[in-house]
Amino acid sequence: MNKYSILSVDSNPDYLFLAPITAAFWVDIGYIPFIMVVDENFNPKLKELVIPMTESEGAVIENLKHIQEFRTCNIAQLSRLFAAASDRFSSDDYLMTDDIDKIPVDFMWFNQQDYTKNIHIFDPDELNYTRLKMGNIGMSSEIWREVIGFDKGNIRDSLSLVMKKHLTKDSTWEKGWNLDEWLLTNGVFQSKYYPDQCQMITRGGNSLGFRNYRIDRGNWSQTFNYCKSTKIIDIHIHRRPWEGQVWQDMVTIMRTVFSAEKVEAFIKYRDNFVSLL
Repeated sequence: MNKYSILSVDSNPDYLFLAPITAAFWVDIGYIPFIMVVDENFNPKLKELVIPMTESEGAVIENLKHIQEFRTCNIAQLSRLFAAASDRFSSDDYLMTDDIDKIPVDFMWFNQQDYTKNIHIFDPDELNYTRLKMGNIGMSSEIWREVIGFDKGNIRDSLSLVMKKHLTKDSTWEKGWNLDEWLLTNGVFQSKYYPDQCQMITRGGNSLGFRNYRIDRGNWSQTFNYCKSTKIIDIHIHRRPWEGQVWQDMVTIMRTVFSAEKVEAFIKYRDNFVSLL
């Protein structure tokens, strides 16, 4: 069994910038990043910088051709539910979803699964057990296919069928933005595995109004200081993450995780990225 983090990105620089950095953090905690890239409207020079850097950090890149009439952000979001269609995965490979702008730090948090359970739901208490978020839902590739309802073969084909069933070119932004969580919640809650074969890994919130031990863009400075004095589970990072104090704080965190050589490579990468914007 290999463990994969399932991530996705389009050409939006706020997210694209983070691909190699997020990948490096996942590798550090024992996962292989599998990143689906919606191949549309890219600045070619940015792509030439980002994709090789991301692969050099240990990520597997899966290019997805754009599906006409749909937003690339919706394609990227939904693609994570269908990653298990790829022939890359064996039936027992373990796939955990997450957002590319949420950076994992704590090894123990992300490696506490009870593998006698079939589905692992991290932080189900954030939404009071009523809806699942895309961040940190884990199961084998075989169970992903069963729960969401598709066959092995081609990610884009499975994704296209579902998008054409549930979305139209006139669909509201909100419907498109929430479709991934709606499909995930329905699939898991209506499966034979829920709730008895689900491990619920509760997290709780803190006095700042955010999830425990998360550095959060909703109140960056306070959550950064709080987590630095306690511990960091993950980081929900700002838009334009290459700027100002956010970037300086990210460098500080990277220096506690990676070698000096790797941190310097990321600083150089950041400078090159900004110069191409």
